[in-house]
Amino acid sequence: MKSVTELTLKEKNIELLRWLCVPAAAVLGVLALHIVAGFVMRPALSQLSGSAAMPASDFRRFSLHSLSGILAAAVFVIAGAKTAPRGRLATAIVLAVLWSLSALTSHVLVHLSQGTPHYMHFLVEAVGAAGSVLAIGYSEKTKGRRQ
Repeated sequence: MKSVTELTLKEKNIELLRWLCVPAAAVLGVLALHIVAGFVMRPALSQLSGSAAMPASDFRRFSLHSLSGILAAAVFVIAGAKTAPRGRLATAIVLAVLWSLSALTSHVLVHLSQGTPHYMHFLVEAVGAAGSVLAIGYSEKTKGRRQ
């Protein structure tokens, strides 16, 4: 791959546009995941009228929240990093740190003055982001072997 100084003006503009698409791709990937999850997961209101509503078990509620947290973190990091024109591993690390800081804020820091922080939810999302960085690193390493 050419260095930035060797690129023509048109190639530099295309690369700049791709860098601008990195955060957009990451956010749109998470949005698409939430839309698909909304169609796949059965809403509580879809029960027959007059039937007793069965509350979700604690295990089911925790496992669904954990799965959605891991998938959202993975989609955010992988979609953004794969959009980057170069430096995908570094981009994945930056995106994982951003996602982890967002999860820390929304699951722990907000709840410090109001009640029990959700450390486990933060940990699950941070692990999902870190695992995505490992996946990007592995894919870049194997891509280097093929060339």
